[in-house]
Amino acid sequence: MNLGTFVAMILFFTGSAVTVIGAIAWAIRYSKAVPAGKGQDQLSGEEVDAIRARLADLDQRDVRVEEMEERLDFVERALGRARGPTPLRNPTEK
Repeated sequence: MNLGTFVAMILFFTGSAVTVIGAIAWAIRYSKAVPAGKGQDQLSGEEVDAIRARLADLDQRDVRVEEMEERLDFVERALGRARGPTPLRNPTEK
């Protein structure tokens, strides 16, 4: 794995995590801003179900991002061990 691929993977995972956390924070802020008990402003059952489905999807994505981060950490450790000191080659031997 070259450095460019590694940096791209880190940016992808970080961006995914930030997106999930931002969406959850936005949903919390929105839910606090919407006044409860307003008859006409209340969400319909379909809208509530859609929001619940979206939050479940975001939770699932968060779990997947965590799993990918763990896998990336494992690969980084494995590559770090594999890149130990390389033996010098004798230039006179072929």
